[in-house]
Amino acid sequence: MTDFQTKAIRNIALIGHGGEGKTTLAEAILFNAKSIDRPGRVEDGNTVMDFDPEEISRKMSISLSAAYAVYRDVKINILDIPGFFDFEGEKASAMHVAGSAVIVTAASGQMTVGTETALDLCYEKKMPAIIFVSNINKENSDFHNTVKTIKERFTHVEIMELPIMKDGKMIGYIDIPTQKAYGNDGAERDLPIDMKEEAAALYNEFIETIAESSDELIEKFFAGEPFSEDEIKNGTKESIRSGRMVPVFAGCSVKNIGVLGLMDKIVDVFPSPDERKITTAKTEDGDIVVKCDVNEPFSAQVFKTAVDPFVGKLLYFKVLSGKISASKTIYNANSNTYEKVGTLYVPKGKKQESVESLNAGDIGAVAKFVATNIGDTLCDTQRKLTFMPIEFPSPMISLAVTSAKQGEEEKVIMGLTRFLEEDSTIKINKNSETGDVELFGIGEKQLEIICRKLKNKFGVEAKLSNPKIPYRETIKKTVKVQGKHKKQSGGHGQYGDCWIRFEPYPDGDFAFAEEVVGGSVPKQYHPAVEKGLRECLLNGVLAGYPVVNIKAVLYDGSYHDVDSSEMAFKIAAHNAFKDGCAQANPVILEPILKVEVTIPDSYMGDIISDMNKRRGRIQGTDIVKGKQVITAEVPQHELFKYATDLRSITQGRGRFTASFERYDEAPSAIAQKIIEEAKKSAEA
Repeated sequence: MTDFQTKAIRNIALIGHGGEGKTTLAEAILFNAKSIDRPGRVEDGNTVMDFDPEEISRKMSISLSAAYAVYRDVKINILDIPGFFDFEGEKASAMHVAGSAVIVTAASGQMTVGTETALDLCYEKKMPAIIFVSNINKENSDFHNTVKTIKERFTHVEIMELPIMKDGKMIGYIDIPTQKAYGNDGAERDLPIDMKEEAAALYNEFIETIAESSDELIEKFFAGEPFSEDEIKNGTKESIRSGRMVPVFAGCSVKNIGVLGLMDKIVDVFPSPDERKITTAKTEDGDIVVKCDVNEPFSAQVFKTAVDPFVGKLLYFKVLSGKISASKTIYNANSNTYEKVGTLYVPKGKKQESVESLNAGDIGAVAKFVATNIGDTLCDTQRKLTFMPIEFPSPMISLAVTSAKQGEEEKVIMGLTRFLEEDSTIKINKNSETGDVELFGIGEKQLEIICRKLKNKFGVEAKLSNPKIPYRETIKKTVKVQGKHKKQSGGHGQYGDCWIRFEPYPDGDFAFAEEVVGGSVPKQYHPAVEKGLRECLLNGVLAGYPVVNIKAVLYDGSYHDVDSSEMAFKIAAHNAFKDGCAQANPVILEPILKVEVTIPDSYMGDIISDMNKRRGRIQGTDIVKGKQVITAEVPQHELFKYATDLRSITQGRGRFTASFERYDEAPSAIAQKIIEEAKKSAEA
C-alpha cells in the first residue's frame, strides 16, 4: 500500500442518529473508491463496517468501525460511529481522533436527536462538518423541511447542493456556488426553470455566509461586487473549516446518488491532519505543542481496542507526529513500558491489511501489545510525553450480573473483564456489602448486548437484575434493657448480666460507653460486651440490615465469680441488643443520591414532575452551556433504570449523574415492603 503523506490524509467521522444510513454511506464511499467490489447491505448483514454477530442480527452498529478509501490520491480514513445512545463511548473515541465529520440524517422532514447532538458536538469541538441528507428517494421524504427544522436551531447551516426531484426521485442537483445543474451522472444539464428563483435565493444566503471568512470578501460583499470563482472556493473552504458554515448535501447512499460529489467535498474542503487544531502534550518540562509533522519525533494515541479472533487484542491508534514502522520498539508513557511493534496494520472493517509504515495524521492498528490500553500515549524514547486522555461519558445505569448456570460465576467475571478493554464506558464492581457483582454502563441495551457477546465469544451465559440496595437500620428513642445469659450444666456454668441503655447517636455510626458504678460488671468484661454489640450491628432486628447511628451505654449488671466469662457477657450483650433495638422504635434508612440532570429547557417541567413521582426533592437549577441542570435528592430505590426513562422523556437529549449523599428514614409503606422482601429472601 502507498505510504500516504500527511497532506493526503482525511480522517472523517460518520455521525448521526441510529438507522439514518451511516454504514450504508460508508459502503458507497468504499465502493466508489474501489476498496470493495460491491457494496454490502445492512439488511443482508454483509457490510464492511458491521461485522459483529450482534450487529448482523440486530441490523445496527454497536461498535466503532474503521476502514479507508483512496480517492483522487487522498486516503480517507472512515470512522463509522454507532448512532444508538447507549454507545456514546464509541462516539467519544472517534471524535477524539477525527479531523472532520459527515453528519448523516434522513430526509424525514424533521431534525432527529442524533443530528442535533452531532451538530452540538461538532460546534463544541470546533470540528468542520458536512450534513448529508440521505434516503432522499424514500417515499414521503422531505428535504426542505428537514433542512428547515435544522436551520431553526443551527442558523449556520447552508444548502450547498439543492436536489432536483422528479416523481419523488432525485435526478440531479443544483450546485449553489456556481448556479449550475448536474445530473446524477455528473453531466451538466439545464437548470430547471421552476427552481431558478429558489437557487438564486440560496446563492445570496451562501455568499453572505462565506463573505465573513475574510475582510476582503466582506468589503466586496457590502460594495455589491461579485466574487471570483477562486474567492468562492477559498471562502467556502475557510467557512467550513472555521465552523462558520455547515453545508448541506443530498443523496441516496443505497443507490449511490450524490456520494461521489460528497467525496469530492471531503477531499477539497476538509482539512488534512496538519491543518487541524493544535495538539498539546505533557512532558517532564511542562506542556508542549505537538506538530502533526512526519519530521517530528514519533507519538500516537490509542483510541480503540478490539479482540480479534485471529490476531488477538488489536489496538487502533492515530499517529499524531513523526512516523511509525513495523518492527520498531516504542514507549508507552502511561504504563512506563516498552512495546515491540510486530506487524503494522491499517483496518478495513473486520479485516486488516499489513503496511510497512504510517506517517503523521494516519490511523493504524497493532496487535500483541501487553501493557497498552485505550487512551494510552505511545511515543519515541527521545521525546517522552503524554496526551490528554479521552473523555468518556460516565456510566448512568448499574445492574447486578450473575451466571445463568451455577459454578460459572468466575467465567462470567473473567469474560466481562475482557470487555473492559474494549469499552471504557463499562465498569465492574463487587459490592462488598450486598455481595452483588454490579455491571455499570451507559444504558440497558448496552449491558444486554455485552451479556449476549459474552455468550457468543466465551460460551458463558449471564443474567442481569436490579442490584440490591444497601439499606440501614437505626433507632429513634432511648431505652434501657437487661441482657442476661445464664446456663448451668455439669461443671462450670455460664453467667453474664448487663444493663445497657440504647439511644440515638446522630454523630456517628456507633459509640460505646460505660457508666458502671461499684464494679457490678468487672472491667475485664467491658470489652466483651462491646465486642458482642459490634457483632450485632451487622444484622438489624427489622430486615437484617446494618445498624447505624446508635449509642450503647453499659451502666449496670451482675457477675458470678466462677461462672462469668467473656463469652457469657458477649452473649448477654447480644440478647440486650436484640431486645433493646426492638423496643427503641427501629426504622429503615434508605440511601439518598444527589442527582444532576442535564436537559434542554423545554423538558424542565416533565423532568421535575417525574422527580416528584420518584419522591425526589429539587435542590435547585442552573444553566450550564445553554442547558438546564436540575439538582435533586432522590432515594436510590426510585432510580432503577432511570437512564432508560430519562432517555424516553427527553428523546435521548437528557443526561444525568448520581452520587451518594446520605441516609434518610424510609416512609412506613416503603419500609414495610423492604421488611417483607427481606423475610421472603431469608426463607428462600
